Amino acid sequence: MYLNIIKYYSPITDVTFRRIFGKNIDLAASLLNAFLPLEEGRKVESLEYISPELMPETPARKNSIVDVCCRDSSGVQFLVEMQINWPEDFYQRVLFNASKAYVNQLGKGRTYKMLQPVYSLNFVNGNSHPGLTEWYHPYRIVHQYHSDLVIEGLHIVFAEMDKYRKLNVKGNSKRDLWMRYFTELTENTRKPAEDLLADPEVGKAIELLEAINYSEEERYLYDRYWDAVSIEATLRDAGIQEGMERGMAKGIERGLVIGVEQGVQQGIQQERHQLVLKMLNKGLPPSLVAEVTGLTEEEVINY
Repeated sequence: MYLNIIKYYSPITDVTFRRIFGKNIDLAASLLNAFLPLEEGRKVESLEYISPELMPETPARKNSIVDVCCRDSSGVQFLVEMQINWPEDFYQRVLFNASKAYVNQLGKGRTYKMLQPVYSLNFVNGNSHPGLTEWYHPYRIVHQYHSDLVIEGLHIVFAEMDKYRKLNVKGNSKRDLWMRYFTELTENTRKPAEDLLADPEVGKAIELLEAINYSEEERYLYDRYWDAVSIEATLRDAGIQEGMERGMAKGIERGLVIGVEQGVQQGIQQERHQLVLKMLNKGLPPSLVAEVTGLTEEEVINY
């Protein structure tokens, strides 16, 4: 008997996350209401999408792009990001994006009193808060000694998916349902949990993960996204930066500038050699390995 097996994509890639929450106002509003520390009785309802690209003040700095950027009818802005790998500078990036969105409100002729709050919601897969058992982390600007004294304006929330996954929580609050959506749905999913499917917003978001609904271009971008994640993890595991630092330290110990330069180069070459082997062992195509390492494709093939 023929079985119609539905293939799902993961909801935590840039491609799927932006497609689901960057094109469906109702789903974006549901997500924000579930996770943001909003005032009692307040709900995010009417939203409009705005450009997710935050322009820097100087040309030397790169633009920063968030996954979803929107605002409500009162001008309050909401930034949402999905981060699979946890880079050391992510805190700074989140703060920059939220601050930039806050400052950008002040156009010509506007006063500071017209500034509206900015909420930044960030889903992270790494261990962003080591030593803490909680997976939900809301931040705001408070007095160092009197936490009841608050400067309103910026609200930043981190939700740790890996920590939530390990807790194996099967809650049915809206926040739990969304966290289960991000942590339970994978490419290996064949039958999503019934309570997830029964929820109107989460159920709709699950349908939007069905691979059959994606174009050839979107499928290509989806695969490329996982390639990029694999490369980033491989680079981190290979410890390129550590190799450079070891080479530099070796040169400094000799007390000679030439020793520093040679040490750095030897460290880079040794770590690049290990990196190429690791990437090839992971099954990455030689063309992609060459693009990342700066080698030619022929050099990679001859490894």
